[in-house]
Amino acid sequence: MEWDRKRYPFQEWNAGQNLQSAMGASVNWYFQGIDEQLGISAVNRYIREIGYGNEDTGSGLSSYWMESSLKISPIEQVELLRKLYENSFGLRSPNINAVKDSIFLSSSDAGNLFGKTGTGRIDGMDVNGWFAGYVEAPDNTWFFAANIAADDNASGSKAAEITRRILSEMDIWE
Repeated sequence: MEWDRKRYPFQEWNAGQNLQSAMGASVNWYFQGIDEQLGISAVNRYIREIGYGNEDTGSGLSSYWMESSLKISPIEQVELLRKLYENSFGLRSPNINAVKDSIFLSSSDAGNLFGKTGTGRIDGMDVNGWFAGYVEAPDNTWFFAANIAADDNASGSKAAEITRRILSEMDIWE
């Protein structure tokens, strides 16, 4: 998707994007653009089909997923990831693989780490941090979702840091 030449608060957002780069830098304008192309009825249909949280897009296409009407619990997030991993949604394999590739983070002797951070901001304060994903090892796949909340400093990167430490302590990821 071509950059609209607006200046955004993060340098990574000020360039054309594809799924890989937009996921990596959480480029809101990219995902808003996709939603606008699809339209609210298609977005609602997809959200219902995959059973995403409370399925509430009532606050509108530009913000329903940013500290607004759409909510999901960590348990629901893990179930959604498991269904994505297994393609229980019956979507085309190339599309599922594109999403999996876009959340790939790293490889090690322990396997492959996939994940996505998210940070909810209100009045410039990071109040809601997410890190959800999975570790794919030769003998097992572990799914996880961490959600932290605070008046400030509750970012996705902080949630990822906590999660990686827990995964290491559990000998799942190094």
